[in-house]
Amino acid sequence: MALLELENVTVSFASRNGQPPLLALDGMNLSVEQGELVALVGPSGCGKTTVLNVLAGQIPPTAGQVRLAGQTAKRLSPALGYISQADTLLPWRTVLDNVALAMELRGFPKDQRRETARALMEKMGLSGFENSYPRELSGGMKKRAAIARVLAVNPSILMMDEPFAPLDAFTRQRLQDDILSVWESTGSTILYVTHDLTEAITLADRVVLISARPGRVVREYAIDLPRPRRVMDVKFSPHFVELEQTIWQDLEAQLPQEEGRP
Repeated sequence: MALLELENVTVSFASRNGQPPLLALDGMNLSVEQGELVALVGPSGCGKTTVLNVLAGQIPPTAGQVRLAGQTAKRLSPALGYISQADTLLPWRTVLDNVALAMELRGFPKDQRRETARALMEKMGLSGFENSYPRELSGGMKKRAAIARVLAVNPSILMMDEPFAPLDAFTRQRLQDDILSVWESTGSTILYVTHDLTEAITLADRVVLISARPGRVVREYAIDLPRPRRVMDVKFSPHFVELEQTIWQDLEAQLPQEEGRP
């Protein structure tokens, strides 16, 4: 049984000024197994984030079924953690208190949440910045703190929406390795949206290609690179290059003609 499942899901959004509704997803079928790391790729505006939001219970489908562990899902699951592209740290709270925020909202005792937050900050390379504020951190450090905040409540499902897009290549690569380490150590299920095909292949067990809007699954690719996996160990291997070329050719066919040109 799939852990996460979309069955023939359609999502449309009302438009302004009497325009027809915007069809974002059209008959989307997708399943994610327990413990899988699945990456969604596709043209800009194809509905990748909408898929996450529907599975997370933030957007109701216009038609079709959404299931979590075989049961119809109608609201946000407490087992789910969501990491977005945006900087979501609260500027008036210290880094330690930001990391502890999700635990605070769920009623964890103060001593427990501070102890857990400190341990996670050490694991994420943030020791010494407990009393700093977000404005005093680099972009990569802010993202580590945001990841630590989500991990603090031990989610069994992680949804990540282009979390490293604003970062430089070196920082992004280090955080990719961090995500792989988290996934390998916790056995969590990860659904990962990215515009970076190299990132998708590096991280995923399976890459799912979504069509131009309205989104639907075009093709799925098993990523059979060996694990444990680290970015620099795999990205220059012949099989990695072969996978990237194959997926890029299919992705290019989904792009508007002017975007697909060199």
